[in-house]
Amino acid sequence: SKTNVARIGQVAQSSTYGNAKPENAIDGNRASNYNQGSCAHTNNNLNPWWRLDLLKPYKINTVTITNRQDCCPERINGAEIRIGNSLNDNGNANPRCAVISSIAAGASQTFVEVDGTLSGKSCPIHLVWLSGHHDARFFTSSM
Repeated sequence: SKTNVARIGQVAQSSTYGNAKPENAIDGNRASNYNQGSCAHTNNNLNPWWRLDLLKPYKINTVTITNRQDCCPERINGAEIRIGNSLNDNGNANPRCAVISSIAAGASQTFVEVDGTLSGKSCPIHLVWLSGHHDARFFTSSM
């Protein structure tokens, strides 16, 4: 059976807008409206990022992300999912697993590691070319 290992990890993000702390992305609350207090959100800064450290290596099979529903769903466009063991440069040196082209407002998208060989303890999401970051839910599963 698969386990959501995201909830046991430690999270960080480049900055925090209001009360939208990085822990909100893995708190188990599936609400995707910012005003419900369930979204992680960075300030309007250059190259914002959100990062999850799983604290020990896991074989990651899927990563599921739910986008913010009430506003600005396009801000997730272009986000990169990287999985590996390095926290250097906020995980940018880790292999890129996927690039998020878009996720509809309030929708969830699951990214699958096709060959199942990628493992790591750091699963950062690094946003490139975006003015802000909204990530309501973050779910990783391991075998």
